[in-house]
Amino acid sequence: MNQPHYDVRTTSDRLQFEFVSKGPKGLIVKRIEYTYIEGLDFWNLGFGDFDPDTGQINDQTISDNGDGRKVLATVAFSIREFMTVHSNATVFFSGSTDQRTQIYKWVIYKYWSDISADFYVDGITETSDVIPFTIQQDYLGFLIRKK
Repeated sequence: MNQPHYDVRTTSDRLQFEFVSKGPKGLIVKRIEYTYIEGLDFWNLGFGDFDPDTGQINDQTISDNGDGRKVLATVAFSIREFMTVHSNATVFFSGSTDQRTQIYKWVIYKYWSDISADFYVDGITETSDVIPFTIQQDYLGFLIRKK
């Protein structure tokens, strides 16, 4: 996904990324965090508005700052950067709502030729089956790993 993305600040281990969304609603701090899930052998991608007072990510907020494509491109950029340090990792991500998961599915589909050149993408179905990504299937979430 070779699209314009925000400049990010990241930790040297590439487990946290932070950037500022800029739009009609002002400046909104966003954070992406990768957390290893013991026993499942994958990394969870957490993403949302960052609250510096609580130190928490809110993945339920709808910022509607007019920069959704650039925000998603920044998340995609973070996956590539994360994989430079954690090349054997599998990353899990899903939307906080069904609608957001559908958006992720369409973004994967739209940029499939770029994504599939470097990554394997699987979808997790309602029956918890893990299958290779296809646009015809609905998913609860996605797993991505380097080829």
